[in-house]
Amino acid sequence: MPDQTPDDHNSSRNPDQTSIQDQDERVLFSTAPDADQLDGIQETIEELVESGDAQQALSELQGLRDPDKAEVLADLEPENRRALLGSLSVEEIADVLEHMDVDEAVEVSGLVDVTRMAKVLETVSNDVAADVLRGIDWADASNILVRMEDRSAIGNLLLHQDDDAGGLMSTEFVAIRDSWTATRAITVLRNSDLEPEDMRQLFAVDDDGLLVGVLELPDLVFARAGSTVTDVMNPDVVSVRTKTDQEEAARLMQRYEIRSVPVISADGRLEGAIAIEDLVDVVEAEATEDMFRMLGVRGDAKSIESVRGSVRHRLPWLLINLATVLATGFVLNLFTETLSSLTILAVFLPVVMGQAGISGNQTLTIIVRSMAIGDTAPGDARKLLVREALLAIAQGIVVAVVIAGIVFLWRGDAYLAGIVAGALFLNMLIAGLSGVLIPFTLRALKADPATSSAVFLTTVTDIAGIAAYMGLATGFLSLLDKG
Repeated sequence: MPDQTPDDHNSSRNPDQTSIQDQDERVLFSTAPDADQLDGIQETIEELVESGDAQQALSELQGLRDPDKAEVLADLEPENRRALLGSLSVEEIADVLEHMDVDEAVEVSGLVDVTRMAKVLETVSNDVAADVLRGIDWADASNILVRMEDRSAIGNLLLHQDDDAGGLMSTEFVAIRDSWTATRAITVLRNSDLEPEDMRQLFAVDDDGLLVGVLELPDLVFARAGSTVTDVMNPDVVSVRTKTDQEEAARLMQRYEIRSVPVISADGRLEGAIAIEDLVDVVEAEATEDMFRMLGVRGDAKSIESVRGSVRHRLPWLLINLATVLATGFVLNLFTETLSSLTILAVFLPVVMGQAGISGNQTLTIIVRSMAIGDTAPGDARKLLVREALLAIAQGIVVAVVIAGIVFLWRGDAYLAGIVAGALFLNMLIAGLSGVLIPFTLRALKADPATSSAVFLTTVTDIAGIAAYMGLATGFLSLLDKG
């Protein structure tokens, strides 16, 4: 409710207080179920629904806390889920949606009729409603919107991209006038129908709705007599614009250790607020997406994704990796005569390739993560190259000495030990430099460094390792012990 003060606040939720109270009493002293217990409950509910005892299944579900309900419902078979949703009240469905991932909430919306779903989305927070409407077919979203009595706030959220601060924010916030006295502000808050959790963070606005400060309830409670909101508020407000990327909003919240960040328009008008729990989900989702992409898996992939969907999203990367492996095989084929002359060389080739691969991936992971959280800028490439080169040299010397000793003790051939050690050192140096250069190059080309850095790094270390090792072996073949 942008530019509205608490006396304008009108809650859209009207839950059945008795049923909610009964439910709270039922679960208040129970121990939270662990993952295995939830799996068992889900299986029980599935069996009850399929056997025709939907009422007992519903009772089992209603005995859970809302987050546990959400998890169990999300994992049920669609038909069983539909049967239970039909018996849940609008308020119960809304409570469940609040604790579901967006994809899960979208799936649930497809199992509820349009008229009832409109009532559900009027009951949930506006940001959750907007996320659901973005995820479903636009025709269905339009049918739901026209049936909603208060759709202006949600309509405003739909104007923003879902990965921008404007798309992530909630328009349900508490704004008080900076000109009010502390006493008047407390009176207005007390007379409003706001819940205590709604008052964790208060925003101060001027008569034009421009954000001018931030404060907490204790600031008002312990204010001296006659103090105004301006006297007790903190005018140094960390805020973001509606077009700010959600990752940047998360970084700001982490840096300044704040529980919510206000979202303002281009002219400074308070439009909404992002709570810390929403940004925790963002950070987790972004980290998961980057991890998946480094492995060539779609960022939003799930273990229960259809076979066709998994093939469509994973097969291209497997084919790309096949091409890189073939390129490695082509390079190795250039040295078949050397391998034929001294087959022991093949024993140490995986060592040269594998050790450098591990070293390069360590560097790559650190660089990509630093890019993702904003710790690394394009101008840092030179400094990081020098640092990783020194690190690779130091580590390479130690590892090369160790492998040289092992090879010499095993084969008694100083030249072979030197070749293996030298190739390993060179490849570790190349791997360290590549771990920096590859993600910076991809970012310069406007590509996501997390998407394909690992594939390129593996190709570079494999080819470089083969070229260095077999090249040295070919050059010193006449000196090697062929016995």
